[in-house]
Amino acid sequence: MNLNPNIQSELPYKVLIVEDEALTRTLISKALESAMFDVIGSVNTPTLAMKLFLEFKPDVILLDVDLGSGPSGIDIANAVHKINPKTGIAFISSLEDVRKVRPNLPMPPPISKFIAKQEVKEIRLLIDLVQSAYSAAQTSDESGKFEMISKMRKLQLTDLQIELMRLIALGLSNAAIAEARFTTVKSTENAISRLAKKLSLEKTDKNNQRVLIAQRFFQNTPSAIRTPA
Repeated sequence: MNLNPNIQSELPYKVLIVEDEALTRTLISKALESAMFDVIGSVNTPTLAMKLFLEFKPDVILLDVDLGSGPSGIDIANAVHKINPKTGIAFISSLEDVRKVRPNLPMPPPISKFIAKQEVKEIRLLIDLVQSAYSAAQTSDESGKFEMISKMRKLQLTDLQIELMRLIALGLSNAAIAEARFTTVKSTENAISRLAKKLSLEKTDKNNQRVLIAQRFFQNTPSAIRTPA
């Protein structure tokens, strides 16, 4: 690993690292920190990744594709991209086609950048990767979604609650929402109850809170950005 202090990034982007190999996590973290990046976290699970993403709002998230059993790096990237398409996404992969890791993997977000696993030892390549991932996200044509998030934040909703509203508006069941958010059905039910309370949508015998939440979502978003990325 080249930790030459003279090799530095142009801007101190906030970076989140998601990698299940402890040694690789440490190497990448030290390399990026030596280049003056702000590494806001280095984790090995989807749950911790989403927690830090929502809390610290990194500029770029660097992910291993295969994180073992459970959600993959691509699953995390798609969840991140739906919440904020302005987040740069970069993958570490040892394969040209990342979906060969597991046949059922979805397509990664179109803005994604990739680096071969053997190249993470080159700090210059890591710097270029982070910078290009950030630039790709900023110049994508999905700024409407980011504008929607900014608008709905005025309702004093968290990013997680905004994404929950969108999933409900798409007609997803509680089980499907739980799977998309890497959580349990019970946690999803509780989150929906808290969201309804935040929106002052009281539950009665004559209303359906999910329908009311969906209506509130549609009232605050243009039709062009209601569908998934």
